[in-house]
Amino acid sequence: MTNDEIKKFKSTYKDKYLKTIVTNESPLNEDEGPCSNPSRRIKYFKMNIIKKKLNLILITSCVIKVITVFFLHEKNLSDEWFVLFNNFEKLNLYSYYTLKGLNIPSSYMPPMYFIFIYFNKLLSFNLFNFIYLIYFFQILLSTISVTIFYKLCRSFFDEKISVVGALIFAFFPLLVFSTSLISSATIQVFLYLLFFNYSINIIENKIKINIFLFSIISASCLLLRGEFLIVFLLSLIFFMLTNKKKIKFALITLFITFLIISPYIIRNYAYSNKILLVNVSGYALWKGNNHLAKVEGYNETLHPDFRDKWPDEKKFFNLYKKLNDLKIDLIYESKRDKIFFEEAIINILQDKKKYFILYLKKFFSYFFIDINSSINNYYNPFHIVPVIVVAFMSLPGIIISITQKGNKKKYYVLTMMFLLLFLISTFYILPRYKISIIMFQILFSLFTFDYIFKRRLK
Repeated sequence: MTNDEIKKFKSTYKDKYLKTIVTNESPLNEDEGPCSNPSRRIKYFKMNIIKKKLNLILITSCVIKVITVFFLHEKNLSDEWFVLFNNFEKLNLYSYYTLKGLNIPSSYMPPMYFIFIYFNKLLSFNLFNFIYLIYFFQILLSTISVTIFYKLCRSFFDEKISVVGALIFAFFPLLVFSTSLISSATIQVFLYLLFFNYSINIIENKIKINIFLFSIISASCLLLRGEFLIVFLLSLIFFMLTNKKKIKFALITLFITFLIISPYIIRNYAYSNKILLVNVSGYALWKGNNHLAKVEGYNETLHPDFRDKWPDEKKFFNLYKKLNDLKIDLIYESKRDKIFFEEAIINILQDKKKYFILYLKKFFSYFFIDINSSINNYYNPFHIVPVIVVAFMSLPGIIISITQKGNKKKYYVLTMMFLLLFLISTFYILPRYKISIIMFQILFSLFTFDYIFKRRLK
């Protein structure tokens, strides 16, 4: 075709193309000459089939999650969330410890999931049990997460493999079961996927990123999980190192994100004399690094209200003395956490070999499975088999990604996964912590599948 013919063609079919974009209707008719190109028609129908498959996956996944919640859901708030909620209702204060009549402001648990819980309580208007609203939104967010994961997969794979990835993610038992728990797991997966999806787009530099929205997502992740601070900062560094044009973007994101969370940081500083997001890192480190600790940590909470239930362990007596001597005041929580941190460091330094071996056990248990778990139903085949399969399937994908030079997206995903592996293994590993890395393991399993599939076609 000559240039004049091309211009005439574009002018003739411009409205039809615009209609296609807006309504998803096919502009192809049998008698439209060049527009009846069979390859275009085939591509259009393939995209329609993929959309139908995705919709079917989403609907089926949602139904299964509803059934799971119906049969397995927790009836009430429990553990820390029960205490925090009750104290807030009675005292209008985010407080975990009430000692000798003093209500101590808390940063023991990140506030994002508590905000989610209380939002649902307000939304219920006390007309029904707000727990059901929590499950409704968790199912909704979990279903939306499937779509986000599909989009993440499309940054690396074609439509077919991305649909396979969405299928695995949608029905992965651990992710399905997490919707039935009063836990931040579902929101964590949703927010992490949003963050990593945006991060990949930033690295690709294909679309214009809304810096304010990205900062809100980052701030939400920070208020949900304390360890995300390292993920966030390292991501910004990665953006700047791989593209100098992103330095301004990274700095503005950093500023807006910390501006959003600054009220909570200021509040914590007033009650702890420290700039921090969570005040539990010391206790978490000790829980995973004491002479009775296993991969899943040490189960006793050593709550100050239940001293009579503290285990009679000679090696803990020095710790008990320090805790008993603590002055009860508004910064009690901060001082308590500092004691646990110092004890954990002493333990590690006194027996480096023992705790290094324990660290390796935690690392491999996190990536694969804990072979000595005491958690109920941990070894249920519906849980353990998919976890093992995805873990082993991801290994070739990781090796393939490492050997492929120049792929910034893969390097970023690898960096984030291993960062979480190394970081979380410092503390202790519970089954639900797998949530943080399962999206990466599924992704690298798809790299393995993609490599095998392409080799077979050759």
